[in-house]
Amino acid sequence: MKTASNKAYFPSVLHSLPFCTKSIHSMKNYLVILLALFLFGNISSAQNYLTLTGKVLDKKNNQPLAFAHVGIPERGIGTTTGHDGRFEFKVPHQYRQSTMTVSFMGYQTYEKPVHAFKNNSNIYIKQVSSDLVEVVVMGQNAIEDIIRKAVKNIPKNYPTHATTVLGFYRESRTDDSSQYVYLAEGVLNIYKNSYQNSKDGEVSLVQGRKINLKNPLDTSVYSGFSSGHLAGHRFDFVKNREDFIDESYFPVYKYWIESITHYNGRPVYIIGFDKDGKARSSGKKKKKRKSLLSLFKRGNKNMGKIEGRMKGKLYIEQGSYAFIRAEFEILPEGLKKYNDYPLYAGNWDGNKYVVNYRKVGDKWHFSDALREGEYGGGGLYSNEIKITEINTEKSSPIPYLQRMARGRQFVKMTGSYDEDFWKDYNTTPLNEGLAESVQQFKSVQKAQEVFDTEYMASLKQQRDSIQAAKMQEQMEQLAKESGKSIEDIEFMPEEFKRVQKARRRFDRVKFLLGTGAHVLSTEHRPLSISYLNGEGETIIAVNDDIPSREIEVILQWDFDVFFNRYFFMRFGNAFNFSNAIYKDWSMGVGTQLSLSKKRPVYFKTIAQYNYLRYARRVGTADNDYGKFKVKGKKFKANSISMNYGSRIHNVKLSAELAIELHPDRELYFRGSYFWTFADQQNVWFKERKEIFRADKRLPVKDDKLLITDMGMPFNGRIAPDQSLSFTVGLLFK
Repeated sequence: MKTASNKAYFPSVLHSLPFCTKSIHSMKNYLVILLALFLFGNISSAQNYLTLTGKVLDKKNNQPLAFAHVGIPERGIGTTTGHDGRFEFKVPHQYRQSTMTVSFMGYQTYEKPVHAFKNNSNIYIKQVSSDLVEVVVMGQNAIEDIIRKAVKNIPKNYPTHATTVLGFYRESRTDDSSQYVYLAEGVLNIYKNSYQNSKDGEVSLVQGRKINLKNPLDTSVYSGFSSGHLAGHRFDFVKNREDFIDESYFPVYKYWIESITHYNGRPVYIIGFDKDGKARSSGKKKKKRKSLLSLFKRGNKNMGKIEGRMKGKLYIEQGSYAFIRAEFEILPEGLKKYNDYPLYAGNWDGNKYVVNYRKVGDKWHFSDALREGEYGGGGLYSNEIKITEINTEKSSPIPYLQRMARGRQFVKMTGSYDEDFWKDYNTTPLNEGLAESVQQFKSVQKAQEVFDTEYMASLKQQRDSIQAAKMQEQMEQLAKESGKSIEDIEFMPEEFKRVQKARRRFDRVKFLLGTGAHVLSTEHRPLSISYLNGEGETIIAVNDDIPSREIEVILQWDFDVFFNRYFFMRFGNAFNFSNAIYKDWSMGVGTQLSLSKKRPVYFKTIAQYNYLRYARRVGTADNDYGKFKVKGKKFKANSISMNYGSRIHNVKLSAELAIELHPDRELYFRGSYFWTFADQQNVWFKERKEIFRADKRLPVKDDKLLITDMGMPFNGRIAPDQSLSFTVGLLFK
């Protein structure tokens, strides 16, 4: 929410200051003026909105209405009433001439100019009677046609370009004894793709807070909900074309008209749906709107046979045929699917959803959603999202460095409590949607309790005391290590920071896994290898050709240990997939340089010592001799393979380009140059067709080996002196 300019306040401030006269010439007074202007500017910014408060009640029975929407539709801003019907709505000053509306499904819409609204007022809205006269004769096909029209009208009723919205998100979890584990909430900036685009958008964190309810003194929260902050994308059933509005699923669902209600003065169909118990699994889907990647994420829901896995209600506006609400839950047989992203993934015993849309201008936008999931291991996860501000203009994606990573836990990315936390952002009370849920009511009470200002202040004091005790303990340890007194250490914060940094130095470890090719060009070579006993008699022998080969396909893994953000040590290993001996080990140092201020792109150079064992199979010899030994190792198998190659010592120089996919992962491309400075030729003996296979290496200079190439003695290398390798892979932090 933008704040007004401070320029209008400058003249009044200057005239009110006694030192502001024509005689002011000193720099000191000039700085005082600037400081005063800055302070008054901050005050004006902090007060740049109106706070409207009130309570929404049913006109007939005076009962509070939870989950009523309070907002300014044409401005795309709003909030929601709590379980007691109360609301707090923050309106920018520039909208004081706009009209505030209160809308609730099945009730007449209330309207009042913002400037004429009196705080703490009771707002009474009247229920609109339902009407079933025109729909009682509707059959299954007619109801399905209503849903078909609604799907067909999605491009007309929903945004056809990307938009950016501001949302308030909250999640909590209880354990199997219904005791709260944590509570977290935040304001999110959400980029939503158009409803003609199957891709999800992005999310960034504006402000957030959390609390560990198992131990409030511990700022860490464990076992959070994965990807919960993506609720604005995951629970948008219209954009995701969930099963119950997908025509190819109609054969496995049954639909009926429950009633006709009203919303914002327009009649609305309430369509119930459930799995058709008489229907068997239907055929394959005709259409595949989603990409192959999204199919994989959704557990291949759109592949093969289909089944009805949900039940609930659909709300479709008459005339425009717009989806404006859905209440649904996953049936027990549907929960058997472990991964049904975007709705859920994991071992759940139950999942219920309430999703709403609201109209801004001539388009309907995702408005809010609530999901309650009963986890298989016990406990209840609840996460909800409320869109509080909608920008209907065409928007650009969220900058990469600001995006919250997918798959991460929201509680791992949000911050701690602040007394003036939400500032001018609209937030919502708990208990949105499932008003009858006891658990949600408990959530309201728990939120009021744990985020109470006095409680959080006392908690902060305790945390500060614990932190001070930890700091004192560390200082005493530092004094002991340095031989100085604690009084001296207290006046040396830089030394303390240096020691603390040194203790954390080896925490930055990154793992790399990739595949590629090592260009080891070997020529065709006919070799004959004989292994002799002490009397010169042949024990085993092979006479075959080593075919030419240009590359070895390899799997490479490394791990980096960073000293700081620029320098690191790298340890690596590699092996191949072909019928050859290839074992690579390397260690060395590297440096990295960031090439981009947006999406991180790193250029790295690494120098390493490399040890490579590389040998090609010459052939397999039949062992008619019986048991024999090779350098003390006993061989007894009927067939023994014989490989010729080298133990090679290299200098390995690598250049690497790494592009960060998200904060925990990078895609890298690497080229390496190998220069040999020492080597030794060997023959490898390996037993075949044995459970415990003996293998042994023997230098070619050994007197018991006789090696010839087309009849001439041979002890040369088969690998080149210099070679290159190319690798592509992923880095994991």
